[in-house]
Amino acid sequence: MILELLIILGIIGVLGECYIISLWPIAYQRTKQRIFSPYCPIASVIVPCKGIGHGFLENIQGFLTQEYPAFDIIFVVDSTDDPAHTALQQLIENKAYARLVLTDPAPRCSGKVAALLTGLQFVEKAEVLVFADSDIKPDTHWLKHIITPLQDETIGATTGYRWYFPTNWKTLLISAWNMSSIVFMFYPSYTFAWGGTMAIRKKVFDVLDIKEKWKTAFSDDLVLTLSVKKAGYKIFLEPNCITESPPETHIRSFMRWGTRQYTWVRWYYPVFWIGSFIGFIGAQIVIALGLLLLLLGYYLPGLLLCSMVLLEILYGWLGISILPKTMVYPKERYPSKISYALLTPIVFLLLAQNAFASAITQEIYWAGRTYRKPKN
Repeated sequence: MILELLIILGIIGVLGECYIISLWPIAYQRTKQRIFSPYCPIASVIVPCKGIGHGFLENIQGFLTQEYPAFDIIFVVDSTDDPAHTALQQLIENKAYARLVLTDPAPRCSGKVAALLTGLQFVEKAEVLVFADSDIKPDTHWLKHIITPLQDETIGATTGYRWYFPTNWKTLLISAWNMSSIVFMFYPSYTFAWGGTMAIRKKVFDVLDIKEKWKTAFSDDLVLTLSVKKAGYKIFLEPNCITESPPETHIRSFMRWGTRQYTWVRWYYPVFWIGSFIGFIGAQIVIALGLLLLLLGYYLPGLLLCSMVLLEILYGWLGISILPKTMVYPKERYPSKISYALLTPIVFLLLAQNAFASAITQEIYWAGRTYRKPKN
């Protein structure tokens, strides 16, 4: 009886993996079907900056050289002592559409949200608000791409996502980790706004009172996501705005970062977190049971349960085969497909660890401050 139940469990696991795998080709077909007309409302871009990381100057130049007819850009730093302040002063000199401001302290929210709230004070004629991180490397059409889908009134916000181009095996693992979750962003039920690149019509932003909600928020993007979805709008992933970012180069630091991301989700988006927790940890339990059964000589159920590893490899291979076709970067920049595929089972193990660690995390240390779960 137990073996029969294990076989049924294995079949359920395989069907679940097949469903996840099928999301990639369906997502690709969806990107080919959506075509938007030109749409260029007046836009304000707000970019919080802190320190000068790798590629900072090039990134800022990317923001300043957008091919878009009417926009202004507001850079926000915490202090004149921040090296980003001096660099930005030089970069925006003689650029009337760009300004540099200092963050107004806001003790009830995170430092990044305080910077965004400060930037909003300088928005004047904008019909669309765009929020971005200074560590992304936008191409010249980034602004046009993130705004264009907002012409659809059923879309409340648009979003991009990060992409890591690896330079060694550590950053390759991190890149594979990042890729594994992108497929869900193509589906409205799962899509969330990513703070590195997100846009919203100002009238929607105002009606949903997001500015007021941010005053006590730790996470800008998850609060915006919940507000937009609760109002009945969709969030649309624009694949052309899946944008290059510098990857963390230390696995341990990256794992802490991943746990922090999942903890934010647990605090603000518990339904999605529960699904991820069950899926990632459940898959690892099934695989571990399969290995145990093989060691005990129960080969049929053992192989069935362990077959999920092969399906995870297929998932990774499909991901790196399909996703670059939706992005703006030349195909020669992507490393071999087999490397992503073979690393995917390790990625799912790391994701399970992130999910488990986030379940027992009571506070987050981020950018010099400690945050606890906000009260409902």
